[in-house]
Amino acid sequence: MEDMEFKDPQLRSLLHDSKVNMPFSDFEERMVSRLNKELNHDRSIWKSIRLSWFFFFIGAAFGVGGSFALPMLQSNILGIDIELVKYSFMIVILIVVMWQLDEMIKLTIRQKRNKTS
Repeated sequence: MEDMEFKDPQLRSLLHDSKVNMPFSDFEERMVSRLNKELNHDRSIWKSIRLSWFFFFIGAAFGVGGSFALPMLQSNILGIDIELVKYSFMIVILIVVMWQLDEMIKLTIRQKRNKTS
């Protein structure tokens, strides 16, 4: 039956036209390698994002801990009232934590969108 199918000129023409010529001898190998690199790149990005979240929480914990520990000091620091230093430190920590939280959320959402696209 196969001999009969190949004797048909239309089928033979279609089969001949369906052959794909590779532009280079290692084309398939290079494409698979490129796909593996992209897959590994996506994994490394997610690993970095998880690590960033981990260090964000550690930094936020130290900032909050410092904010709670600073008021326990009852002396002057370099002749400056501790209340002024305490509130300045707390405001700076709050701004940095909120800014970093916003950036981390944006980065995570942007990466999820890129992954689904």
